Amino acid sequence: MNMELLLFTGFVLLLLLPKGAPRKIPNDFQFGTATAAYQVEGGWNASGKGENIWDHFTHHYPDFVKDHSTGDIACDTYHKWKEDIQILKDMGVNYHRFSLSWSRILPDGFARRINPDGVRFYNDFINELLRNNIEPMVTLYHWDLPQRLQDLGGWTNPDMAIYFKEYAEVAFELFGDRVKRWITMNEPYSFCEGTYSSGIAAPHILSPGIGDYLCGRTVLLAHAHTYHAYEEKFKKLYGGKVGITIDSIWAEPMTNSTEDIDAAEREIEMT
Repeated sequence: MNMELLLFTGFVLLLLLPKGAPRKIPNDFQFGTATAAYQVEGGWNASGKGENIWDHFTHHYPDFVKDHSTGDIACDTYHKWKEDIQILKDMGVNYHRFSLSWSRILPDGFARRINPDGVRFYNDFINELLRNNIEPMVTLYHWDLPQRLQDLGGWTNPDMAIYFKEYAEVAFELFGDRVKRWITMNEPYSFCEGTYSSGIAAPHILSPGIGDYLCGRTVLLAHAHTYHAYEEKFKKLYGGKVGITIDSIWAEPMTNSTEDIDAAEREIEMT
């Protein structure tokens, strides 16, 4: 990890200040950083972790990535987490958002089998953040679905909404006493569109207009189930919050025709 995100955030804030205003970030401003499990952890098959869709895809279809790179090692946070957290401390951040690897905690994706080594890793990581006065923010899903669940249809399978809720409940039970800010999904439009429409993301199943819609529907149901599960079972106990990270795009009609206006509106609603 490095200071690029921190510097970029500060630069944007300075640009937004009115002309002539003092160029100073408020003393009470809360700085944060963010990572995603597949992008930084490495340890792709370490200590009982199950295969996820990016593991499977990059190993079986290496030409999909131009330089044949994978996330097998990445930043090696799985082994260098203390060093990474020291960097965060040196940066002076208040929050660190990171995602859990679903298949590191539940190797086959189902809540019936929990991997104790995966749980130990995240317990150590969370505890070290807190020891350094950095509040953890946890993303439950950042695009690395367990391959076993993809074999059952992935996010186009309506049952995924329940599987995800059950996984989330495991995470709430394991880490909810220390994690108070939860994000269910990171950018659902991007991974649904990237998987089923443009095909730029694993597992690269092209079904535009059908697959991306089914994915989006299931993801929204999964988020709703998870939100209500937390409110009903864990809110009183832990006092945390559950949200979702949405990415969206803006569309303008090409002409003033009813057809183009309706098409632009559908695009906005879809994202």
